[in-house]
Amino acid sequence: MKEEFYISLVGEAFDGYTEALFNDSYIYIKHISIRDQRYLHKYYEKYKELALSRGLELEKDRISYVLEEEIWDAESDLKIASLEKEVENLKISVKHLNLRSQREQLEKTIFERSQELYKLKSDRSEVIGQTAEDYATSRSSDEILRFLIFKNKELTEHLYSEEEFGELETWEILKLTQLQNDITERISDDNLQKAVLRPFFSMYLSLCEDCGSFYRKPITELTIYQLRVTLFGRMFHNIFQYTEDIPDDYRQDPEKLIAYSSSKNQSSSSTGIRDDASGSVLFGATKEDVEDVGGLQGVSLAEEAKKHGGQLDMTQMMRLAGHDV
Repeated sequence: MKEEFYISLVGEAFDGYTEALFNDSYIYIKHISIRDQRYLHKYYEKYKELALSRGLELEKDRISYVLEEEIWDAESDLKIASLEKEVENLKISVKHLNLRSQREQLEKTIFERSQELYKLKSDRSEVIGQTAEDYATSRSSDEILRFLIFKNKELTEHLYSEEEFGELETWEILKLTQLQNDITERISDDNLQKAVLRPFFSMYLSLCEDCGSFYRKPITELTIYQLRVTLFGRMFHNIFQYTEDIPDDYRQDPEKLIAYSSSKNQSSSSTGIRDDASGSVLFGATKEDVEDVGGLQGVSLAEEAKKHGGQLDMTQMMRLAGHDV
């Protein structure tokens, strides 16, 4: 993307709002802060209580009912719980993988498990019907949308009152929702990481250590995007400070930069490697993996085994890894 896009992205995060055109007029969509999240939760609880007062049941009660009546089977319910835990653990694991090929393989597995989980949950939702949580999510989403939209960039006057918002046409609600979704997609973690690595932001990196001082605001008033800008800035500043010999073409690529830094840290903390070893070995690494971690040696165990009659003993494995034996 062009440099102007990343400059605009950071400027948008700094402002704390996004300016958008709606019904031939400019409106201002506030970015959520930590303090705002408290109010968002209150909206959800408000509508959940309203739903319960009108006779809707909690999801857990509906699930218990359909299981007791054998409308939904216990095996499928256990499968949902198992998949939820598996996806959660896989997402934690993928963060600790340095090789791109390993991350891509695990991300593929996460996608497949998530699709299976989504299908099972959708099937269960059809069986149990609308719950108090469903109603609360739907109604609070509209309330939150109204809460975030303002007439002015000072964010002091809401565009709609509760009554006015309730009279909007369906297409207008959908258009406002799409504007909000566009913001979330544009100001993604991936785009923010790329933005703080651009040359225009380099002078700010060392100033990201103190969020409050950086923005001259209490942390509780900072938006989520403002916090992420300084978080990523601090992270990459530390990488540049404490990681040696970073290739020039990695300095603006978050994925490669993080992988290279991780591989360097692991290499420096390992023991038993010969001083004259050419570098650490990445068994099974692809060409892309080797490039990502700074040109460390990639070894195909199959190819090495062929050189030694089809198998490798422990001594040969240790030497491949650069150990004295």
